[in-house]
Amino acid sequence: MTVMFLTSYLFMCIFPFALRRIFAVFAAAIVLASCSQKPIAFTDYTVQELLKKNIAELAEPAFFELESVEVLNKNDGGESASADVYVTLRFPEDFDTVVGMRKLAPFNMEYKQYKSSFGSFKAGETQRHHARYQFVRRDGKWFIAGSKALSAPKIERP
Repeated sequence: MTVMFLTSYLFMCIFPFALRRIFAVFAAAIVLASCSQKPIAFTDYTVQELLKKNIAELAEPAFFELESVEVLNKNDGGESASADVYVTLRFPEDFDTVVGMRKLAPFNMEYKQYKSSFGSFKAGETQRHHARYQFVRRDGKWFIAGSKALSAPKIERP
């Protein structure tokens, strides 16, 4: 009886401790695996979302509406990538109204940026820009590194 008691006592004391240890190691491995930095794939969705965010931050408050972002083709080079894209913008106000609302002087950098990027747009005008964007991956995430216009924008006036 003493041997049986001793065996069951050891089994109840040591085995649960071993199980708890194994469970803790297993749980830690699952947490570490789920929290690991997995690189984000370079997809059409990634390109569209990065451009939407970038364009939304371009002018606060926005003086144009982003109608569409169309990815024509993309090249993934591992830590760098590029994509040819059509971006369609619609301008509810004309250029002079935007300049007046923002109180921009002709030699102001913001004025020059708007003028060189969009020209003297009219109210209701739609511009379709064709550009190649370069992207880089840092810490597993994609960022826009630069852009280059591939052709003059296609302008549709109301």
